[in-house]
Amino acid sequence: MDPNDDVLFLSLRPEYAELLLGGQKTVELRRIRPRAPIGTVVLLYASSPQRELVGACTVAAIGQATPDQIWKLHGSKTGICRTDFRTYFNGTSQAVAITVTNPRRFDHPISLPRLRSEWINFQPPQSFRYVSYLDALRLLDGQAPLLQQADVMR
Repeated sequence: MDPNDDVLFLSLRPEYAELLLGGQKTVELRRIRPRAPIGTVVLLYASSPQRELVGACTVAAIGQATPDQIWKLHGSKTGICRTDFRTYFNGTSQAVAITVTNPRRFDHPISLPRLRSEWINFQPPQSFRYVSYLDALRLLDGQAPLLQQADVMR
């Protein structure tokens, strides 16, 4: 990765973070498309009650289409049932599917208090945000090779 690249910081429910890290889920769903080219590192933040940065993965592709089209293409890889899918995309005509690869679980998850001590006024995003690659490297200390593994995917 180039030090000027951004890292995608995703908030998701702990059960979905676990499915991604375990490889059973390979597509993360969003209502808004992030600007993240193939090869972008994705940091996975497990929301309440866990509230920790738990791992990373790499963007393999991002698709945008109607919810029905996204379900037909990716439903079995999303980790959710059709009813929950419909509820999530209710009221929108577009759905985003972020296909990820190379999931890596952090040996030492990073707690919300530590995130806040590293980044003044840090608030976990509702959906996603961007952080600089250099900030992510600094935060991950000895776990930095987990970010650098994404270069293999390019």
